[in-house]
Amino acid sequence: MAEPGTPQADAEPSVAPARNPAPATSRELPDLDGIARWARGEDYPLIGALFEGLPLNRYDGLVTQIKKEELLPQHWQVISSRRAPDGVRFDDLYEAELLRGHYRDPELARLRLDALEVAWQELRGKAPALWTVADVFAAIRRIIQKQRAVGFYDLLTAIRDVWMNLSLPHGREQIEVLWACLEFVRGKTRK
Repeated sequence: MAEPGTPQADAEPSVAPARNPAPATSRELPDLDGIARWARGEDYPLIGALFEGLPLNRYDGLVTQIKKEELLPQHWQVISSRRAPDGVRFDDLYEAELLRGHYRDPELARLRLDALEVAWQELRGKAPALWTVADVFAAIRRIIQKQRAVGFYDLLTAIRDVWMNLSLPHGREQIEVLWACLEFVRGKTRK
């Protein structure tokens, strides 16, 4: 031990590095109440944080767990040979018109429609009103795999709004399934 007053004794004590350092940045994630409010139609941008920056292998693991919990059918698979019909433009779809009328803010409409269009392209032209939650998860996987720039909050909210505006029960059923899946993903995702 060094004598008091010597340079070695007055130096700061060395601290051993932590064995498990905290991540440099942590992200805020949605709470279950917020997910429920979002599923009922409120804005809640933290929903997108569930998928933002998620590596493909982690995403695939979450989807596998969702299927094991039987929130989605075990056998679901998007038909990969489907192509958008010739001459069909996203902007001409019923769903695009519906959302343009639904959002009063043109910038918000553009963000959500752009996100929905990317997913529509990844699902090879399948009409968004006919999508299931399995289709949404398949589109998200392809977006992550191809590293396409898409706001997941805008995508999820756009399809939620399409489903909410359907008169058939299909839309409400899909919102309920998506709600359950998002709550499950939140439970499996750490900050």
